[in-house]
Amino acid sequence: MFKTLNNYRSEFVLLTLVLFILFGIGTCIFFSLPLFLGLIPAYCILFVYLLALKNGFIQLLFVSLEGVLMVKEVVGILIGVGIMLPSFALSGTLNEILNIFISTLNPRYLALFSFIFASILSLIVGSITGALCILSAPIMALSNSVHYPSYLVAGALVSGAMLGDRTSVFSSALRLTAICVGVDVKTHFMAILPTTIISVILILIFYSLVLPLFFELSINSVNLNINYLSKISYFKLLPILILLVLFMKKVPLFFSFLLSSIFALIISSVSFNINLMQYIFYGISIWPFNHLNGIFSMLPLVALVCISSAFNSLLQKSRLLDSFIKRIINPKSYNQSVFRVIVLNLISSMLFCNQALPIMLAAQQLRNEWKKSFSLSLLSRVIADSAHVFPGIVPWNLLAQICAILLGVKPIYYIPFALLLWILPITNLLFSFFAQKD
Repeated sequence: MFKTLNNYRSEFVLLTLVLFILFGIGTCIFFSLPLFLGLIPAYCILFVYLLALKNGFIQLLFVSLEGVLMVKEVVGILIGVGIMLPSFALSGTLNEILNIFISTLNPRYLALFSFIFASILSLIVGSITGALCILSAPIMALSNSVHYPSYLVAGALVSGAMLGDRTSVFSSALRLTAICVGVDVKTHFMAILPTTIISVILILIFYSLVLPLFFELSINSVNLNINYLSKISYFKLLPILILLVLFMKKVPLFFSFLLSSIFALIISSVSFNINLMQYIFYGISIWPFNHLNGIFSMLPLVALVCISSAFNSLLQKSRLLDSFIKRIINPKSYNQSVFRVIVLNLISSMLFCNQALPIMLAAQQLRNEWKKSFSLSLLSRVIADSAHVFPGIVPWNLLAQICAILLGVKPIYYIPFALLLWILPITNLLFSFFAQKD
């Protein structure tokens, strides 16, 4: 059984972990090192701390291994994406999607259309990963071909994809939030609707009016008619259709990627030889797409997933956050309670390095104390507007890294322009000034 010392000591260890994570990750970003190296010092410190509390070495290893096994599905997704991207490029599927976008979109409003398309698709599939897997490569290629700033388009895509991931009734993350808080899906959906509507309106105004007015965008449309406005082959769009159907049927994501990739390779003109294997394992570069990562390109991210999950497992077992959490709720001030929960969710997103654990932590640890003073639906809204979206603005978080891999843009470049992820917590905080106790 894991033990912690007095509150002062546990909070000191927690602060030390946060500082080491920030320093380690910051060093990796500065020197362009794999991010998983930045988490190793924090993991070692926590491991040694728990050993000092007379927890068994083997026991700690097993707890770490349990954490790694919990993310085997995520590892499968990363490998699946590594197979899918080169396969869709070789089959011409990405090119055909690009043809459709080019023939229908106004390049000057590419960020606006990117947000709208990503929102619609993610509302259908209920997954930020699923929406970005389908849209990111062709839309980012379009931004390259017309010289539209890639960081603006990437931010718009992440914002739109997150909208569906957070709001769609098909989203597992939405259902996870509702279940952990203890409300039904309809109650949760109605609770998040006001902040959703306001945030979407503000984003649409920014992308359609403010962005063209204050950003001098040099759009090059010379290449469009020359390279891409050919007759669209709808047969080559079948891999995307298969992927969409599998998503909606809730087939495990790895198998969705694998099956659609196999079909894409079958309809491609590439023979099954050593070159094909090279593309699958090492990725492929084809203009105007950025380098499309293969399996080996995903390995540093796989290492980040495994180390962060092992760290998360130890952190949960150690219950280092318990003493901090108990002081979050202020029964006399809803505003103050909301602010503290948002700060807690930001810290947990920095520590846990994934999306699910901050949601579960805030919901399960706070709901009993919260419902003594406030409505649980208000807690579900705070969590949806903070714990759900913060992983996307923490550069070393798994969600941000997956988005970066799919977009071909480093998190620090697109994060400032992923407007939904910033507007939602601010809107929720403003709402707290007007919300009434239940």
